[in-house]
Amino acid sequence: MKKTTMKDIAIRANVSVATVSYVLNRVDNQTIPEKTRRQIMQLAEELHYIPNLAARSLANQKTGLVGVLVHKSKQLPYWKLHAQLAFIHTLEQRLTAAGYHTLLYTLDTDNPSLDIIVERKLEAVFLIDAQDASFYSISRHFVEGIPLILIDSMIEDKLFKQVVFNYRSVLEAALPDDLSQVCLIMESFNNSLLTRYIRSCVPLSDDAVFEIRELQDLLPAMDHQRFKQAIVINEFIGSYVEKSGDFEHLTVICTCNSPQMLGERVEKILFQGDKAEVAFELMQELLYHSDYSEQENNCYYVD
Repeated sequence: MKKTTMKDIAIRANVSVATVSYVLNRVDNQTIPEKTRRQIMQLAEELHYIPNLAARSLANQKTGLVGVLVHKSKQLPYWKLHAQLAFIHTLEQRLTAAGYHTLLYTLDTDNPSLDIIVERKLEAVFLIDAQDASFYSISRHFVEGIPLILIDSMIEDKLFKQVVFNYRSVLEAALPDDLSQVCLIMESFNNSLLTRYIRSCVPLSDDAVFEIRELQDLLPAMDHQRFKQAIVINEFIGSYVEKSGDFEHLTVICTCNSPQMLGERVEKILFQGDKAEVAFELMQELLYHSDYSEQENNCYYVD
């Protein structure tokens, strides 16, 4: 298959090759109508254009590097590790296809060192399941115009854009009319605002909500005689709950895209959107709109 060139895009867009180059290489000192920019970017996507990273870097002093930051944890449960690796794998494929290089970097939870991140001059940064205290120590190391996108984290600050599952919609679908014998079993997140958001989606008392950081945290929920129905967030946790046989009805909200690990009697709810795809498209949008801090929408929900 013939590789798409800037000339191919220029012919389709009825503009000069130079104009295409300015847009794709993000040259900021050229006055190009926004409509033309969008048309060129759309054609580049449709024609599967893969930019020459070295040439682009020479043209605009940009590295083409995108950072994916994750927190190191001695006790990271395997269900969280699986979800993170699946997201990173899909995102990395999307970034590579668009001509970027991905830098995966692990942050020490207690003493995050960001020197390497600064030295690499990243064009965009994805921060996964971040601890609350990390946000501003990380943001201080980046200049205006570099998108900071949180994954599975929330913060009330327009500097950070956020991509999270739309837990409200799936929980509303999962909840029965009678909540007296229902409990929610959810995985534990580092981010307190995301945890509060999920808990606010269900009108259950605190003693009917169980946060699971490790498997032994399941015992209070499964030993409780009051609950006949359980709604579980994460299918790996749901699999353990299913094997216990402690609930008459089990609904599992799948966050790892692995519903096949659950039995036929389990009610499964899946998100239809792709979190990595939404995150990538958001990054692309922010890279071409440097005034994104003024945008109203701060959180992007994946249905």
